Amino acid sequence: MTRRLPRVIATAWVSTTLLAVGAAAQATGLPAFHAPTRAFGDSETGFAVSRPGGGVTGLELRLGFALDEADLALRGGYVDRGGNADGDWVAGLEGRIPVLGASSGFPLDGALILGVGRRFADGGGQTIVPVGLSLGRRLVLGGNALVITPYAQPTVIFEGDELKTLGLGIDLRIRDLPEIRMSWAVGDLEGVAVSLFWSR
Repeated sequence: MTRRLPRVIATAWVSTTLLAVGAAAQATGLPAFHAPTRAFGDSETGFAVSRPGGGVTGLELRLGFALDEADLALRGGYVDRGGNADGDWVAGLEGRIPVLGASSGFPLDGALILGVGRRFADGGGQTIVPVGLSLGRRLVLGGNALVITPYAQPTVIFEGDELKTLGLGIDLRIRDLPEIRMSWAVGDLEGVAVSLFWSR
């Protein structure tokens, strides 16, 4: 426990800071978040459909790669603004770094989520730099036949305006079927995203 104390204190400080400062979505500005634990071995491929609100629809391709205990995710896609508004292309890179493991003293896993992304638009664009903390717990049921991971991810985003949003999500894997991931953003930025992932 002594060895874990500095990590627990650091995690608690980051969590408190994130909740106090405010949040937004991820590196591409869409409401798809990360569980604190990795669900794949070497790599994964998936796609996400999101509805941030206001008639906006986002479509993204996501690729994940393992880096020892951490992992990287590449995100890219298109955001349809609806109506006669021009759409935007988006791209981003995110990293998940484990900082806390569930134990008898603390029941949740924790990971820092760091990223950088860009929204490309006619006449300019916007750089997005999110810093988040994902807290949750993987639940294995029926001898690994069903794996459920609920989590929460407050996130600070550096994009000019400051938004206050909390990401809530649940990942669901049934046997060898593609993993289903659902997430919601609540606060100043709202929306929902649904993803399918194939892992290796």
